[in-house]
Amino acid sequence: MNKIILSICSLLVLFTSCGTDTSNHTIKATFSNIKEGQTVRLEALEPEQVRTVDSAKTNDKGFVSFAFEVTEKGYYRIKIDNQNFINLILEPNDKVVITGDANNLMDTYTVEGSDESALLRSYNQTVKANYTQREAINMEYQQQINHPKMDSVMEVLQKKYEVIYEELVSYAKDLISKNPSSFISLAAVEQLDPDKYAEYFIKVDEAFTEKYPDSKYFKKFHEKVNRMKKFAVGSVAPDIVLPNYEGNTTTLSSLKGKVILLDFWASWCKPCRAENPNVVKAYNTYQSKGFDVFSVSLDGLPQQQNPKEEWLQAIKQDGLIWKNHVSDMQGWNSPVVPLYDISGIPHTLLIDREGKIIGKNLRGEQLEAKLKEIFG
Repeated sequence: MNKIILSICSLLVLFTSCGTDTSNHTIKATFSNIKEGQTVRLEALEPEQVRTVDSAKTNDKGFVSFAFEVTEKGYYRIKIDNQNFINLILEPNDKVVITGDANNLMDTYTVEGSDESALLRSYNQTVKANYTQREAINMEYQQQINHPKMDSVMEVLQKKYEVIYEELVSYAKDLISKNPSSFISLAAVEQLDPDKYAEYFIKVDEAFTEKYPDSKYFKKFHEKVNRMKKFAVGSVAPDIVLPNYEGNTTTLSSLKGKVILLDFWASWCKPCRAENPNVVKAYNTYQSKGFDVFSVSLDGLPQQQNPKEEWLQAIKQDGLIWKNHVSDMQGWNSPVVPLYDISGIPHTLLIDREGKIIGKNLRGEQLEAKLKEIFG
């Protein structure tokens, strides 16, 4: 649920006063509560690196300026220190003016001359405020951990948390809808669950494909969306060929004709183990109607001394009585990880009798509701 809110954004640019003819961008910044001679750094946040473009020292008025070349729109950061910086989105020919209190730059700065940087400031403040509210609920949960009616307390706190998180989701969706080709949308879309809100990822992808097709900041996002489309509801699930716990080759396609829950998990994954009772319940309820489970274990991490033994023990302990358990004992190095674009577990896909994906990461009540819809 918590997706930590950090944008690629954090930016400011750069070449200093050595007066080059190629300079097409200027930044003038004035800070209060800063000593004379304080070094201020300008960094470009690029997909593969954070690059220092320039640095300069403040004068006795807290003023610093930079003149530099911006060849394409992108993310930058102006940084006083690791805890004191601001984010910018810059493009060629911007003339940016910044003010702020060096003791609390992130909360006090103003920016003129760059509309996207101003919108980014508003975005980051909204995300930060929402995160602060959710963290307060997490702290309240920790304080109530020994409450005699912890279940009811947790239910109340969970609902409060979800309401606040949905406010962030609504904000991100609205921002993307109004500004699909904005570089801010590349950050805002990451607040959304791609399984639930794929259309917003596609909206941003289409807008950038039209306006910034060659942007280095867009390349990885475009690749991500293409992978998402591969596993969108309605697409055919790629076949999996792996050994079962007896060493015999087992295939996902052998179950065609059944409704299948494809479940990626591991013995070491606590959230997976916590979800297993729901999977067992679903199997016991619907297996006689044509429902089956195909469990793929990502056991085999380097730190596991006996991964196969731990895998088999978890199957027994959790009562996973279906027969389709497979693993190559390679952990995250298993070929199924890139094949299914898995970034975390538990990860599940519900597959219909024709081998098409009809649900993604359905758990607990959501899985029960979907199976009831299918089987009655």
